[in-house]
Amino acid sequence: MRSAWRSVLAIVAGLLVTILVAAGVTLAILRIESRTNPQQVNLQPGVTLTQDSAIVQAAAKGRPAVVSVVTQHQPSIVRGSGYLATTDGYIVTSINVIAGANGLTVLVPGDPAPHAARLVDYDCQTGVAVIKIDKVSGLPTLAFADPTVLVQGQVIVAVGGPVDGSAVTPGYVSAMHRVTSAKDPVNLGRMIQFSDTIQTNLPIDDGTSGGPLLNVSSQVVGIAMVSSTELVGFGLNVADIQDDVQQILTSGQVVVASIGATTSDVTPENAAIGGIPAGAQVSAVERGGPAAAAGLQTGDVITQLDDVRIDAAHPLSLLVRSRFHANQRVTVTYTRGHTSTQAELTLSGQHPTC
Repeated sequence: MRSAWRSVLAIVAGLLVTILVAAGVTLAILRIESRTNPQQVNLQPGVTLTQDSAIVQAAAKGRPAVVSVVTQHQPSIVRGSGYLATTDGYIVTSINVIAGANGLTVLVPGDPAPHAARLVDYDCQTGVAVIKIDKVSGLPTLAFADPTVLVQGQVIVAVGGPVDGSAVTPGYVSAMHRVTSAKDPVNLGRMIQFSDTIQTNLPIDDGTSGGPLLNVSSQVVGIAMVSSTELVGFGLNVADIQDDVQQILTSGQVVVASIGATTSDVTPENAAIGGIPAGAQVSAVERGGPAAAAGLQTGDVITQLDDVRIDAAHPLSLLVRSRFHANQRVTVTYTRGHTSTQAELTLSGQHPTC
């Protein structure tokens, strides 16, 4: 079986070099296409297992739904992973898997034929991407776990795609709300920062990156990100990517909430030096936007949206994208000078930019 996959990969390499490279397709201009057959993701299937045997069972259930994502980076081929979110071929992965790709090919467990894939949409703020293979049906899928029950010390399993045999690595959640970096999918050669990631003791390599991190009930708690060291790995938190994925599956694109202002993060250290609170400081206000209508001004420091406090784990840019929606009315708490004030505004909507 291993030699068969190597043969498939060699075929894919030839096809990509002669066809995809010639096409000159890049991630930045890959066509965003809408769904024609909307499906809903079962977010909370409610499966219960004992932990003694659950690691083996979680891996066994997860493997059939985990795919290899083979990308052409002239002149080399790189592989990552993803998982099937719908039976008709919508695949969730991370932007660091597809960043800079000249073309995408997916290998599905048990299927010797490579499948050409296309990008549907992605959000470089949360780090998630959804790609699609066509002319398939009845494929196995994985569902999101309830993000509110993920805890430090929880047992998880990383599952990689099937090239040369699927990789299964058990471990645990070593920390939460971490900040990490990955490749910018548009501005190649630059790095972008992700907040609220899951830190694990799992060594995540290129082949496993983009694949699911599963709990013992075979539910997806995160998307694996390649490790910067051999001792630690990271995962995109389901709490932050869940809404993006559901939007892409139902409408074909991501629309994120915006307060209509440009802000910069104020760390506790900078706050102490500058004598201002930690949060997000307004550097520009969009004319006619929600912030302007609510009376916010340049220099104001936003410290809270509704009941969620803005901090290193929950920066404003991520918070409005992952926890709020366009046209939602929210209460903004901000500080001007030494006075804390609240105002209500209705969030606008836009496609995320990098």
